[in-house]
Amino acid sequence: MAAKSAISGEYIIQKEESGSIVVYRIYDNSKGALREIAQKIGFEYDEKWNVRQFGAKLIDFINENK
Repeated sequence: MAAKSAISGEYIIQKEESGSIVVYRIYDNSKGALREIAQKIGFEYDEKWNVRQFGAKLIDFINENK
């Protein structure tokens, strides 16, 4: 749970209750973000997949290859 947070442009900066700082990036284009992640980790995807299909398959791939 966040103790406090702020949004600046495309970033969310969050201070956890433990004092740790976490930064998240907000994407305007979810499918574009999924493509970026897939390319970084070597996941092959089908351009025909919708965001739900792509996201579910990418999650499975990441969890299976930890």
